[in-house]
Amino acid sequence: MLPLNLGVTAVMLPELDFPEQLELCARLGIRCYQLRPRHIPDAERGKRPSPWGAHRFDLTPERLVREGAEIAARLAGAGMEPWGTLPAASIDDPDDVLKLHAEGAAASGAGRVRIAPAPYPTRPFAYRELLARAVDRYAAIVERVTRPAGVKVLIETHCGSLAASPGLAFALAAGFAPRDLGVILDVANFAREGAVAPVLAVAVLRDWIDCVHIGGNRRFDAPVDAFGCRKVESRFCPLDESDLNAPAWLDAISAAGIRPPLIIEDFGEYADGPGRLARSAAVLRRILER
Repeated sequence: MLPLNLGVTAVMLPELDFPEQLELCARLGIRCYQLRPRHIPDAERGKRPSPWGAHRFDLTPERLVREGAEIAARLAGAGMEPWGTLPAASIDDPDDVLKLHAEGAAASGAGRVRIAPAPYPTRPFAYRELLARAVDRYAAIVERVTRPAGVKVLIETHCGSLAASPGLAFALAAGFAPRDLGVILDVANFAREGAVAPVLAVAVLRDWIDCVHIGGNRRFDAPVDAFGCRKVESRFCPLDESDLNAPAWLDAISAAGIRPPLIIEDFGEYADGPGRLARSAAVLRRILER
């Protein structure tokens, strides 16, 4: 079974400033920390902290470049290491914007930066053409942006994107060496879109899996549509109540002989960020220790 190598994405801890996050993570035995360099929208400032809005740890991309070494030292002091940055960046951003994010990942020792593919259109489209453009753009980003900075690109298997499923992510990653481009295997998103058997997902992406985002998501029946047909929606939930079975995913990863960090990313409304992190960490420990 996998070693106990748990992490957290700072996206899920908007209520805490950086010292409070360090204290919580040290207490819970969290070892990997994914940084969240973003600009808080003006409309969200002064509002209640939210994973997608205001954060008490206001880490802008510019601040990460300036303070990256200090942030890395403080993480090390709490027994953690930085493991990638999660800016709101996509392949549609110009090179100078992406270079800023790559520089921040390098300055903080995070080693990797997530750059998302564009969302797919809402109407039928020419997939091969869109895929070819995305692959060409990633190749240019690796050549001109991330490799010169000494970091690699991460693509996340995320619903609504051109990497929604393992197979779609493989189509993007297959032409790249894992040292240049890796994949965040986001398990919770597979409960919303792109779900396949764990062993198949891991087999397809094995060489490129850099880390795992793990959290819960559960489907429920919504009101029927205008034709009287059943609709299904989903919401975030505790990891041990998810539609996707966490032990089966961890077994598949372990059997593949890879040891990626398990980065907790839980956005459920059942508790605040610290409460969700504590519960998810306890569930994962229960699985891994047995």
